[in-house]
This record gives sequence, C-alpha cells and structure tokens, in this order.
Amino acid sequence: MNPERVFRGEAPAKINRELRVGGRRPDGYHEIRSRIVSIDLADSIEVAPGRGLELSCEGLEVPSGESNLAVRAARALADRLRRPADARIRLTKRIPVGAGLGGGSSDAARTLVLLSRLWDSELAEGDLRSVAASIGSDVPFFLVGGEANVAARGEIVTPLPDSPAVELLLLLPPFPMSTAEVYAARDRLAPALSDAPLANSLSIETSGRFFGPNDLAFAVLQTRLEMSVLVDSARSLSAEAAVTGSGSAIVLTGAKPDAAERLRALHPEARVLACRTLSRGEYRLRTESSGGFNGDHSSQSFSR
Repeated sequence: MNPERVFRGEAPAKINRELRVGGRRPDGYHEIRSRIVSIDLADSIEVAPGRGLELSCEGLEVPSGESNLAVRAARALADRLRRPADARIRLTKRIPVGAGLGGGSSDAARTLVLLSRLWDSELAEGDLRSVAASIGSDVPFFLVGGEANVAARGEIVTPLPDSPAVELLLLLPPFPMSTAEVYAARDRLAPALSDAPLANSLSIETSGRFFGPNDLAFAVLQTRLEMSVLVDSARSLSAEAAVTGSGSAIVLTGAKPDAAERLRALHPEARVLACRTLSRGEYRLRTESSGGFNGDHSSQSFSR
C-alpha cells in the first residue's frame, strides 16, 4: 500500500488596528481602508487525498458544508485548476466565529496553500491571490500575514515593516456578530455614510496610538446592546481597547496586571485570552506547511 501524503499548517487570526469604511461600491461591497496585524491565536488545518471533498472539525463550532470557507476555498481552487475537489480537510478550530478575528478567512487562505501543494499546483502567485479574493475580502491578507494596510474591498494588500510585538488581551463574548448585519445596521443608522468619501489616511499613522477609529464600532454596539458594557469594562482596565472589525471581540492593549482576572469576574459568560501580535517572519514560520507520509512522526492524524 502506498503511503498517504499529508500537509498541515496553522491559520492565525488577525485584528484591525483601524478600520475606515466608505460608501457602497457597485458590486455591493463597501470601500474600506484598514490596518490589519496577525496575532498568535490560530486554528490548525491538515489536508490529505480523499474521494470527494470531506471536512471534519474539532474544537469550537463552525459552519459546515458549503457555507464553510475552507470548503469554498477547496472548491474554488479545484475549479481554477480544472480538477476534482478530492481532499480530506481536518480543521481544529480555536478562533471563535463572528468575533471579527478573521478565522474563517484565515482557514480559507491556508486551505488554498495546503491544497496547492497536495495537488502539485503550478498556479502563479497572482492567480492564487485572485482565487483568494473570490472567496472573501479578508482572504488575500492571510496569504501575506504580519502587518499590512488593506484597501478597496480588502483585496488590495500592502505589506508593512514589522512593528514590535504587542501583548494583548481578547475579551470574547459568548455570541457571534454577522458581518452582513453589522454593515446593514451602519447603513440604516447613518444613511448619509453610505455615500461618504473614504478617509484619505489612517489616523494611527500620526496619532501614536495603537488603535485608530473603527467605523463599524457604533453599528456593532447598536446591534448587540450588551457590547457597550463589555467595552466599558475593557477600557477601564487598559490603556486602549477597541472592537475589531465587524465582530464581537474586544482587544485590549496596555492591560492592567489583574485585568484578565477582573474581566473574568465581571463577565463570567465571556472568555479572556492572552495573545500577541506576530511579525511576518513569525507568521510564515507558523503557517509554513509541513508535509510527509502517514507513518512519519509528522503525519499521524490521518492514519487509519
């Protein structure tokens, strides 16, 4: 019996240090300008040959079937390569869904890279970015990682030099936020913003602060009113705290030494996780796929 090929890699989360949102584009998306940085909270993904496309998950609950971005990534890559989507994907989920941490998009990007190797793809880098952009606005960033500015609907990624690592706390409520609902709330609550021009630059470029404005924060707070209490607690225990993206996660920097303990006492329904930002070099090391054959010590997960 021939040994089976297996490829694996991590799929780190991200946070938005700043997010500016402009008007709605003809394609239905909103024009954005944002600063994104990778963090060391990560999912894990393994791929192996299969008969048809199969996704198995452990850890946190995730969407299943065709609604899962890893499955959509596999389908999109197979279509581009004009080959069957024959693979088994195993996902270990640690990044909560709907938190604004980009977990699904990161899973999709890593699935593209891993399957490209499993299927011996010779797809050019630009073509892979095109496939990534077709899956979701955040997916192209996760082919790059580290710190970057993103623009348009998110598919234009400009890598930036690494900043020093920053220690963070994540305050994670027990509920997800829907990106579509948050954008709809923004347009409903402030209709004049739907045609507003996009800010020309990011405020963190000159403010000296870690976080700049998040133009979706008010819509997040209005969509789930309990978010305001969580944000107030976070701000009282840190130098800066902000909602990230369109999600429910609140990110703290410069947290007080007892911040995690106090947040857990104040909000026992929420999770509090310590993490830090990743440089691009660290991101590459974390995401670089390892591959081997069943029977090797590195490739036991798909052993039968």
